[in-house]
Amino acid sequence: MEEITVLVIEDNELNLKLVRSLLTLGQYQILEAANAEKGIELAREYHPDLILMDVQLPGMDGLTATRIIKKDPDLKEIPVMALTSYAMSGDEGKAIEAGCDGYMTKPIDTRSFLDTISRFIRHNEGVKPRIHRIPPHKSKLLIVDDEPLNIKQLTAYLPDDKYEIIEAYGGEEALKKVATEYPDLIMMDIMMPEINGYEVTKILKNNPVTWSIPIILITSLDSQESKPKGLDEVGADELLNRPVNETELLARINSMLRLKQHREQLKVRTQSMETFPDRVSKEVSPGRERELPTVLLVEDNEKDIRLIQNYLRGEPYNIILARNGEDAIYLVQKKKVDLILLDIILPNINGFEVASRLKEMEETKNIHIVFITAVHDEESKIKGIELGTSDFLTKPLDSRELRIRIRNALKNKALLDELHSHYEATLHSAITDGLTGLYNHAYFMRFLETEIKRSLRQKYPITLIMIDLDNFKRYNDIPGHLAGDHVLRETGQIIKKNIREVDVAARYGGEELAVILPYADKADSMRVAERLREAIGSHAFLEKHPSFGRITASFGIASYPADALTPEELIEKAGLMLDKARKEGENQVCIYENSQ
Repeated sequence: MEEITVLVIEDNELNLKLVRSLLTLGQYQILEAANAEKGIELAREYHPDLILMDVQLPGMDGLTATRIIKKDPDLKEIPVMALTSYAMSGDEGKAIEAGCDGYMTKPIDTRSFLDTISRFIRHNEGVKPRIHRIPPHKSKLLIVDDEPLNIKQLTAYLPDDKYEIIEAYGGEEALKKVATEYPDLIMMDIMMPEINGYEVTKILKNNPVTWSIPIILITSLDSQESKPKGLDEVGADELLNRPVNETELLARINSMLRLKQHREQLKVRTQSMETFPDRVSKEVSPGRERELPTVLLVEDNEKDIRLIQNYLRGEPYNIILARNGEDAIYLVQKKKVDLILLDIILPNINGFEVASRLKEMEETKNIHIVFITAVHDEESKIKGIELGTSDFLTKPLDSRELRIRIRNALKNKALLDELHSHYEATLHSAITDGLTGLYNHAYFMRFLETEIKRSLRQKYPITLIMIDLDNFKRYNDIPGHLAGDHVLRETGQIIKKNIREVDVAARYGGEELAVILPYADKADSMRVAERLREAIGSHAFLEKHPSFGRITASFGIASYPADALTPEELIEKAGLMLDKARKEGENQVCIYENSQ
C-alpha cells in the first residue's frame, strides 16, 4: 500500500492537534512545522504528497511560503491547501492567486475533512511508492550570541542528527525564541548589548514555565569573577570558558539534558498524583528535609583536608572523611552519602576507579561526585565528566566557587532522590501495587495521559512497552508455595533495576506489566526491551522447582506520536504487538510499524 505523507504547517497547537487526529484516522503519515521556514525545509527534504498551509503564520506568512514552493522546480507539483480562520471576501481568490490548490476555513469541518483533502492528494499510479520517514526526535538547543561566528563555531560541534539548532543574536531575541520554541537547553554568551546573559538567565529562572530549561553560560571573562555570579546569583546550571573544548561541551550538554528530564519528570509525577486523594503522607518529606545532607571528602593530603574543611565550615551539611579509595567505597555502602568530593590521585586505587565502581552499584549510582585535584589536563577532566561525575575542580580552589558547586550538586541530588523515591515503599498504596512494588494501573493511566499532554508542546517521543510473563499460569498453580507472587515480585525488581529514573514501570493487570519511556524513540525502547527480556530469562526465580525451567517474557512496543495520538491508542498498539509476540513463539520483542 502506498504511504501518503501530509505536511501540516500550523502554529496553533489546538488546530494542529485536531488536524493530526484527523490525518491519523485517515492513516496518513504526518510531518509538522510551526512556521513557514521550517515547513519549506521539510518539504524539500521529504517531498510530501500534500501540504496543509496555515495562512497566518509567525514571520513569513503562508501565502508567501506557497509562492516560494510553487516557484521551486522540485516542489511545484506538490498540492498546497490553504487553512485560514479569517474567511473574508476575496481571501479564497488571494490563496488561489498565490498558488494554493485548495482552500479550507477554520473551524475545520471534521465530517468532510478527509474527503476534501483526498481530492487534492497526488497518487503515483504505477510508480513504486516512496518510503517516507518521520524525522527522529532531536533535542532543541538555543544558541544565543551577538557574534554570528561564535554561534557558527558552537553549531559545528553539534551533530545535526541529534540536535535541532535555534539561533538568537541577542537577549531580547532569545527571550522571544524561548517563548515560541521552548528549547531543551540554552547556550548563551554573557556579554551582549541591551540585555546580557546574566539578565536573560535571571528572567528565565524566575519564570515557572521556563525555570527547568538548563542554561550554560559561555564567556571569555575571568572565571574567578564570572562563575560565582553566573552559578549563584542568577542561577545558571553551568559556565564554560572560551575556547570551548568540544568533548567537554558535548558531555555537559548530555548531562544538562538529563537534568532537565529529571526536573520535568518530577513535575509530571507530582501532577499525576494530584488526582489521588490519599497521596503520600506529607509527614515523610519534612523529615527528609530536616536531615542535613552528608558530604564525603576523599583526600589523603593533610594540608588540603584542613583547607577544604576550613572553606566549608558553617555550611548546612555534614562532612565526613576518607583518606583512600577503599575506605570511601566502604563508607558510602554503610552511610547515607549525598555528595563525594573526590581527589584523583589516591593511594592504591585512584579517584577514577572509585567513581567507576560507585556508578556500577545500584545503591550508590545516584551519589553525586565532584573531582577535586591538582591535575590540570583536559583529558582527565573529560574522563571525569564521562564517568557521570557532577563537576571537576582544580587546585588551588576558590572557596566561593567550591561552596556554590557543592550547593548546586546537592540540589540536583535532592531532586534525583525525590524522583527516585516514587519507587520506594513510602508511597501510599493508592498509587502503588503492593505485590510488585511498581505503580498501579490507575497511576499508570494518569501518568501516561499527563505525559502525552506535555509532549504535545515539547515535541518529544514517548514509547510504551507492554510485558507479559509467558505461561504464567503454570507458575501460579504450584501448590502451597505462592510461586506466582514470588515471580511477579522479583520481576518488578528486575524491571526497576534496568530502566532510568525518568521511566515509569507499572503493573497493568494480572501478569501484564508496562513501562513508559519518555524521550525514547523506538530504537531506544528496543534496547531496553531486549535488556529486560534477557534479564528476566536469565534470572533464577524458582530454584526450589528446577523442573519448571527458566521464566521468559514477551514484549510489545508502540510509540507516540508515530503510532498513536492518545493513551488508549498507544496501549492498544502496544497490546497488539504483545499479542503478536505471544502468537509467534513468546520470549521475543515485537515493535509496531506504521505499514501494518
